[in-house]
Amino acid sequence: MENTATSFIETWNSYFILGSYVCFGIGLLIIFFHEVKIMMTSNEKERYDYVNNHEIRYFWYSIIAFIAGIALYFSAVITPLVPVDNSMKVYVSLFFLAGFVVIAYLILSSVLRILYPRFLENRLMRIRNKPRISTTGNKMRKLSDEEETVHLDRSQLAEQSSTIHSAEYDVWLDEKTGEKRVEKYMAYEHAEKCGECGFYTMKIDTEEIVKQPTEQEGGLLLEHYRCSYCNHREAREVSIAALSSNVKGTAG
Repeated sequence: MENTATSFIETWNSYFILGSYVCFGIGLLIIFFHEVKIMMTSNEKERYDYVNNHEIRYFWYSIIAFIAGIALYFSAVITPLVPVDNSMKVYVSLFFLAGFVVIAYLILSSVLRILYPRFLENRLMRIRNKPRISTTGNKMRKLSDEEETVHLDRSQLAEQSSTIHSAEYDVWLDEKTGEKRVEKYMAYEHAEKCGECGFYTMKIDTEEIVKQPTEQEGGLLLEHYRCSYCNHREAREVSIAALSSNVKGTAG
């Protein structure tokens, strides 16, 4: 009977070890698939949008796989060291499995929520500022804010000057052929540094217009920020230009 229990525990632990390797492999494959997809996206704007919309999700999937792998591996390694009867080691193994899942989740999820947003923002900015190549193979130049104004139409200028979910436009120009490329970015989607915890986990949660702008007088917008790590909240007032000023600013 004792030999049967011992054999069962050894088999049980070997399955845990095997399962941990499978989970580690799945986690690495998810990251590999994501990076290959990025490399296969040749257009920088499409690459930016893909990373912005999908990177955290894929990274979180890989984190879940690593959490499972870590929990299975350490449970299989530590369980045989516990001085209890073999008939009880299955329950000990499950106890350690649950404990390591919680520990690994707290550690790795903190990495994702605290440290990763800053890395992601830096990566997005590198993609956004990477020199574009025109259809003729020439290196394009990113225009300054002052230079790009003449290349934007009325609606684009209005979006850029809007205080509610404002858009940012980058204009790239091939000075040899005159080829132009206009790219749109949503400013409110990106994380900022939290003044409470210091991590880049502060984003706009909601926006409300406190005072509507008129033709003669400006308005007031209230942006409510929330930190996804420490849950710190703060509100920031943003002035809205008078409607007459907005019209003049968008005239072509």
